[in-house]
Amino acid sequence: PIGHMLRSKGLWLMMVQYLFANFTTFFCLTWLYPHVKATYNLNSADAGLYSMIPLLCGAAGNIVSGGLVDRIYASGRHALSRKLPAIAGFLLTSLGLVMSVQQSTVGPAIVWLSLAVFGVDMILSPSWSFCIDIGGQHAGQVSGTMNMAGNIGSAIIGPLFPTLLLWTGSANVFFYLVAACSGLAA
Repeated sequence: PIGHMLRSKGLWLMMVQYLFANFTTFFCLTWLYPHVKATYNLNSADAGLYSMIPLLCGAAGNIVSGGLVDRIYASGRHALSRKLPAIAGFLLTSLGLVMSVQQSTVGPAIVWLSLAVFGVDMILSPSWSFCIDIGGQHAGQVSGTMNMAGNIGSAIIGPLFPTLLLWTGSANVFFYLVAACSGLAA
């Protein structure tokens, strides 16, 4: 029931962390390519190639995290199986974002962005598993609520990145802000 969901501290915390996770995810889906192209003065083909690397690393992060969740859960440490991969993922995201803006060339920046996206995708498996844990037969409602919070994060980032870029003349403020949010989510 909605009243029970609204009183769930775990659900509220999960919604906030998923909102923060979508800051990085949606940036990659919308602004990564133009950011890489403009920042490193690349042609379209090279920018596209560099921009796909973090997304591929994100897929790997999801797979690695799923294996970790299963392995930790099978050892009997159920709560840890939900927490450890997500915490590690958010910390990797925060580190990767901060380090990416400190690079002067595209290669090292992409390596750090790839670590960030690997990390943010590590939170998927434990997040969706947690929905089942707290939702039980209502897992669909819980996961839909979590996903809605993530979509709000996506809606925020769409206009926030170009706005901060316009106001500050640099993407660094955005990356530091999202890194801080990822650190809080951890």
